Amino acid sequence: MIRYFLHRGRYIFWFLLSVSVFCVAQHAGKKPSVLNLASAPQTDSLVIIYSANLNGNIDNCGCGEPPLGGLDHLAGILKRERERQHTLFFDGGDAFNAYSFPALNKALVQIYRYLKPDVLTLADQEFSEGADFLGAALKGMEQAVLMGNTRAEIALSAPAAYKIFRHKDMRLGVTSFVELTKRRKEVALTAAPARFDEAVEAIKKTDIRALIYHGRRKNLPRLLEKYPHWDVIMLAHEQIALNERDKKGRWLVCPGADGEYVSRVALIKNKNGLTIKTGRLPVSLEWPAVEKISRIINNYQK
Repeated sequence: MIRYFLHRGRYIFWFLLSVSVFCVAQHAGKKPSVLNLASAPQTDSLVIIYSANLNGNIDNCGCGEPPLGGLDHLAGILKRERERQHTLFFDGGDAFNAYSFPALNKALVQIYRYLKPDVLTLADQEFSEGADFLGAALKGMEQAVLMGNTRAEIALSAPAAYKIFRHKDMRLGVTSFVELTKRRKEVALTAAPARFDEAVEAIKKTDIRALIYHGRRKNLPRLLEKYPHWDVIMLAHEQIALNERDKKGRWLVCPGADGEYVSRVALIKNKNGLTIKTGRLPVSLEWPAVEKISRIINNYQK
């Protein structure tokens, strides 16, 4: 009898061991949740969360696998980042819907006032409801508007051509360049090249120089020949997903389109110099939604 149980017990032991190994392997093979980042310690880095080409997509369509998007979930990313380190929120333009859609764009304005962007780029889609609508929409957000090489025929008091942000002993200089086309000239944007020259000169001696380029990528090299000294170039308009370095060592980033991703740029300065880390964060449903923004979205959807 004892020999029988010893014999059977050997198989039971190996069965239980196999199950344990399988479970560990399954757990290890799972893709880690983006929320694991929430437990990371605070840092002294300066972080930019960059959105562009939103195209009025304020909500999550529930499509795709996994479904991505929704400004209430993007707000969850911003909340997490702002709690951990000094964080700036930049928008590269085309946040508004491409065509007149007053109810949607009014909801978008409400949400952006809550998100408190540090930089707003005005491109052609921002004029989809007309100059008067845009001028009223920008009330309360005037300080965020950045117009490096353009002027706009809207009621806006002296928009900045450049901005300098400071965090401890780090200085970040940023300006914008919007590629003008015939269509953009028709929506009250006009060229102001002297503003851009002054902006480039003003931020020349900052620790990090960032350019928001709203235009066609094929035309970017020509601009960089004349103005080469950038550390980070944030692209908009063409709705591409980009995260790479060029031959000059400059980072080129773009989140894509429709609010499904944001670009994350971490600027870290220490005794060894400056380090720049870039990546894209999925605006996943795993990010806890900010309830106030969810209510705005739900009211619009009714």
